[in-house]
Amino acid sequence: MSAQPDPSQDDRQGPPPPRFGGREPAFNLPPGTLWLTLAVLAGFALQNILEGPAWTSFMSALAFVSPVFWPPGSDLPSLTALPSLVTYAFLHADFMHLALNLGFFLAFGSFVERHLGLIRYLLLFALTAAAGALAEFWFRGAEPVALIGASGAVYGMTGAAMRFMFASGQPGQRRRALAFVGVFMGLNLVFGISGLGDFLAGAQVGWKAHAGGFIAGAVLSYLLARRRSGLHGPA
Repeated sequence: MSAQPDPSQDDRQGPPPPRFGGREPAFNLPPGTLWLTLAVLAGFALQNILEGPAWTSFMSALAFVSPVFWPPGSDLPSLTALPSLVTYAFLHADFMHLALNLGFFLAFGSFVERHLGLIRYLLLFALTAAAGALAEFWFRGAEPVALIGASGAVYGMTGAAMRFMFASGQPGQRRRALAFVGVFMGLNLVFGISGLGDFLAGAQVGWKAHAGGFIAGAVLSYLLARRRSGLHGPA
């Protein structure tokens, strides 16, 4: 397992940017990324092992379902459903859904955790997952939403990674970050508006959750990094 970066370093310094085409060796994963990956795999395993009422109870407990989260006619969300803003991220529709999310998560999550440290990284994961669910819920309006998948948090890690790359002060990294953001969000916009993404995936894709997670990741990573630098050294 690799060493964590010195927290007293300037926020502009950090680990090298993620390799978009490479793979992160499992033995080199920082602890938070490893734990979350194992939790996602465990959730997917239980989805495929459980049957009947046990499966229904498991999915109902973890999935984000908007009428359960905010019951019709209620002025406030259900307190018992608040954990589903995060727990839905540990469920996936099928193996391809799981593989795509974990592939991006391993690359970008490891990079972000080495910048933020374990606790702030886990907090960022939870907050960006929640931001993705809330964005999908808000923009769907009265339409019921049932949401599963780690995409909101994965896009949150991507937004955070791009923010760190842009803050590095290196022109090459800034250009790559801007290009990646343009392509990444442009494709989401095209697929979301045209419906092409839903057609290719064979299911309704939470594009609004992707955008919400990405924006939250970029903003929150800035705030969390400032907090860490303020506690331990110069910003």
